[in-house]
Amino acid sequence: MKRSAVSGWLAVAALALCVAGSVVWLASRDRSAHGSGAIVYQPRKVMDVNGSDVVMKNLTPWPADASLEEIARHWDRVGYQKLEAIDQYLAQHQPTDRKRLDLLITAAAYYNYEGDPEKAYERLEQARQLVEEHPTLAREWLYTIIYFQGVTGLRIGENDNCVLCRGESACILPIALSAIHTKPRGSQLAIQHFREYLDHFPDDLEVRWLLNLAHMTLGTYPDQVDPHFRIDLSRYQQSELNIGKFLDVADQAGVNRLNQAGGAIMEDFDNDGLLDIVTTSMSPTASMAYFHNKGDGTFEDWTEKAGLTKQLGGLYCVQGDYNNDGHMDIFIPRGAWLSLPIRPSLLKNNGDGTFTDVTRQAGLLDPVNSITACWGDYDNDGFLDLFVACERQPNRLYHNRGDGTFEEVAVRAGVQGNGDTCKGATWIDYDNDGYPDLFCSGLKYGPRLYHNNHDGTFTDVTQSMGIDGPLFGFSCWAWDYDNDGWPDIFASCYSHSLEDVVRGLLGQPYHGPTCKLYHNLHGQRFVDVTKDAGLDKVYAAMGSNFADFDNDGYLDFYLGTGDPELGTLIPNRMFKNVGGKRFADITGTSGTGHLQKGHAVACGDLSRDGNIDIFIEMGGFTNGDRFHNLLFRNPGHKNHWLTVKLVGKKTNRAAIGARIKVVTAGPKPLRVYRYVSSGSSFGANPLQQTIGLAKSERVARLEIFWPTSGTTQVFENVAADQAIEVTEFANAYRRLNWKPIPRLK
Repeated sequence: MKRSAVSGWLAVAALALCVAGSVVWLASRDRSAHGSGAIVYQPRKVMDVNGSDVVMKNLTPWPADASLEEIARHWDRVGYQKLEAIDQYLAQHQPTDRKRLDLLITAAAYYNYEGDPEKAYERLEQARQLVEEHPTLAREWLYTIIYFQGVTGLRIGENDNCVLCRGESACILPIALSAIHTKPRGSQLAIQHFREYLDHFPDDLEVRWLLNLAHMTLGTYPDQVDPHFRIDLSRYQQSELNIGKFLDVADQAGVNRLNQAGGAIMEDFDNDGLLDIVTTSMSPTASMAYFHNKGDGTFEDWTEKAGLTKQLGGLYCVQGDYNNDGHMDIFIPRGAWLSLPIRPSLLKNNGDGTFTDVTRQAGLLDPVNSITACWGDYDNDGFLDLFVACERQPNRLYHNRGDGTFEEVAVRAGVQGNGDTCKGATWIDYDNDGYPDLFCSGLKYGPRLYHNNHDGTFTDVTQSMGIDGPLFGFSCWAWDYDNDGWPDIFASCYSHSLEDVVRGLLGQPYHGPTCKLYHNLHGQRFVDVTKDAGLDKVYAAMGSNFADFDNDGYLDFYLGTGDPELGTLIPNRMFKNVGGKRFADITGTSGTGHLQKGHAVACGDLSRDGNIDIFIEMGGFTNGDRFHNLLFRNPGHKNHWLTVKLVGKKTNRAAIGARIKVVTAGPKPLRVYRYVSSGSSFGANPLQQTIGLAKSERVARLEIFWPTSGTTQVFENVAADQAIEVTEFANAYRRLNWKPIPRLK
């Protein structure tokens, strides 16, 4: 026997044992077993339906200094490679029934991972036949397999309809008549298997939820849903407030890329006055994408032209003008959620539509595991520095030397972290002293707040400033949600179950932790106002960002939701700010409750009409959970607005960290405060600020505070409904003659 063949079989055997020990044979959920005849069946196990865990555990390691192309080769068709080994083993061996079951279930997970749910379903049918012939295996595994069949059936339906035949209302809850599946087989299978499961375990709310979704896709909800399992969505559909229905126009606009989870930036990268869109994908085999705004409502793919096709992978990306040349550059951290680090990329904008990878020259090549990074001038020397949040290494703080290179100073500055997995970070000048402080979300130990000491160091003030949670923190941001002139903090929480999310949608009690909204008490302390603001629910938030969606002067926000599991199909969420006091969930009436996995969110005025549109980078963790990106067009409102683009001279040219104050004209003036940033730690808004003015037709007073120079510019009697450019130290602003872009029909 050849040594290579023996090694291959041993590898498969080891793989099966690994799967059995680490993925499939996890403890059952806390549900009581139910009987059926002589067999007392066990409820479904928590298991890896999408194959991500088993792939991660069986990847061939790459060296720390590996190139992006080399890492891509490790990931290319990795699921199919493992499937070939399993097939070879099954063809040449007669394993025990339990071993065969392990391999069949593992093969189904691999097929789901690679995006072939039909083949996954075939393996599950074989697994089911096997256990039904053996009562001992059936007692433990039958209803886990039935659930697995239901979820895989749902994905077949999604692939056949929502992915291959995508429409503008596909996968948006509630499912519209125009989005009903024309190829019903997948959802029919899902309904069949979920009903089988619920006949034995009727109290499983998660399976009930998926059953209802499957019926919606066929147009048989609610009438044909068994009344015992029917879920009433009237509370979700009848939102308290209504700002109009947003329409997904990504397909018409040419930005509906099919991809896995990733990052998104909305920014004017070629200085033509039009916002472009840049995306990344966490798949190490997929390149980033650059969509250039053509000015007619559509975009052109400039990825190859811009020299970006070799920029592979990355769950996040963010813009910043690190060299103050007036052209927005891009930083891409990599390695999020992985066990091995990957090098990041700093892409210098050449000003001619192309980018150059200057990571090595800039001193940023150090490979880490990172999901986010943020630009900010922490020492006010006029050059943007870079904080990189790390998951498996100490955080990095790169000080910009001003000559195109950076020095790593996190330990010296005191922001290296406490050994936690840092999943979010944002600069926030919480005491308005002109120096940005730093907030970090932690997965295990909770958030940290670092105060800037003005000497290149920071002090941990988490406890003294009243910051307590959330644990399992994820994306976060700084904003002044109540317009009192002091920046507040929103920190999302990633601890969730599908059941708790559904309970929140239905207004039922839940058990999991929630996000946190911290109100700033004039720089002296923060107070947790999550419950008072109506945000004490479980959302499973991932990507996120904020903007004033209805131009009433108060910042609203949007959450991308989900997790790696194929069965986690929950709506992304939109929240309206109600006068700076609380937030109302308007997902149902806004038409933005997309059920696929929502990652990076970018909000900006793409059509130059003063209304904020929303771009979401969609798709899950695996190749088999990909989806098309979304572009929700704002329906428009009758409120007025002002777009302000800032250009720093002594302050960094991108004006990151500058403060804007607007006082509207009229008998009841509205005061609006904005801080220049890209917004959330999982998504990047444009740095130009579109400010809602409600019903006011003029701005009585516009103030700009520049942190490096410490100066404040004041302009009075500024007309609404226009875009202006303000340069530091200038005596007058410049009107930007931006014409609105006609809407796509």
